[in-house]
Amino acid sequence: MIISIPEIALKNGEVIVSAKVAYQKPLLNKPETAWFEFPERYLPYISGRADAFAAGLLPLAMVIQEDLVIEGDLSPRLARGLQEYQLALNYWFPKQLGLVNIRAASLTSLPIEQAGKACVTLFSGGVDSSYTLMSHLPGHQPDPDFQTNYALFVQGFDLSLQNRITYEESLKIFSLQLAPLGVEIIPCRTNLHYFTSGLLTWGIAHGGAVISTGLILDKLVRYFLVPSSYSLDELIPWGSSPMIDHWLSTESLQVIHHGAPFSRIEKVAAISNWQPAQHFLRVCVDESKRAGVNNCSECEKCIRTMVMLEICGSLKSFKTFKQPFGRWDIIRWIPHYDSGDVWLPQTLQYARSMGKTEFIIPIWIANLRGKLRLWLRKMIAGTIFKLLKDQKYPYEKDIFNPVFLDNNP
Repeated sequence: MIISIPEIALKNGEVIVSAKVAYQKPLLNKPETAWFEFPERYLPYISGRADAFAAGLLPLAMVIQEDLVIEGDLSPRLARGLQEYQLALNYWFPKQLGLVNIRAASLTSLPIEQAGKACVTLFSGGVDSSYTLMSHLPGHQPDPDFQTNYALFVQGFDLSLQNRITYEESLKIFSLQLAPLGVEIIPCRTNLHYFTSGLLTWGIAHGGAVISTGLILDKLVRYFLVPSSYSLDELIPWGSSPMIDHWLSTESLQVIHHGAPFSRIEKVAAISNWQPAQHFLRVCVDESKRAGVNNCSECEKCIRTMVMLEICGSLKSFKTFKQPFGRWDIIRWIPHYDSGDVWLPQTLQYARSMGKTEFIIPIWIANLRGKLRLWLRKMIAGTIFKLLKDQKYPYEKDIFNPVFLDNNP
């Protein structure tokens, strides 16, 4: 798989950084050009190096088992890091991700005088990214080097590129709430998710992709904060992890996996009284039901977050969830344990520590329902389960299937 030298172009007030991708064997409906798009004002912060494309597309090369050939400039430190990164992914997912050779035409560092100096955080409006952003505001972070004035909000990861309306609505609300705090929202669009859809779950593929959005702004970013999904005591094989994210750093840009010492419920408690989050907290995973920052309040992730906020006594202050919400809603909750049984035990322990005994029985009932779902899933043979899943969620209707996407931004 060959990644060509990146090109920078201006179009309709946007700066587009793109690189053609050539495959040794044809891939059905996969894009032939990878791209990132920013407002034109960010042009001075883009060098046009290949670092972002190498990090973002390595999982694709591994799953289709093609050597990764990079024709543009690649950071020597990143080149070494990519080797370690793929070793970890291969160790965790040996049946899906094979080792490949990585070759670059030019191993050169970004000149030090061009290197960025800002601390930038990845931001989606969810619990993890809200906690990371809040933690790096001047009132919480005493070190000026690690105080962030930028939050990078990406369309193309959890929000499909087709859903421009929801993205623009969310962007407007984020900017409205964060601008008074001196935080600039950086809009970004990319099609990287569409390369691995149908081949890898996003939980595996997303790590390199999310970090690539920081690497592309290499003349702005000195520290790139990646909010943690799991705490240190619950780590599982995952595309983004405190064990591997740092391998995607360069000589001038340091990737920092942030927040892993704290559980999800601890993060929820930390942001529960933060007024900006009360106006924009966005956790819903059902794109067909959510609108802007407003959550569907029905999917598993929505209910999980609402339970945590209710225990913290702050749910009524959050404008993005439907009200009312009570103990019967908790009982009807069916937790998903597909990625490990972590969040509900933490929530139960937190409720006990806070003396919220009225939540213990409803949470236990929900726990039993989740365990039953997990047991039924394990009892169904993998091939049968996949068949049933493919019938209910066919890839032909996947919002990240490239058939719904134009090749150009």
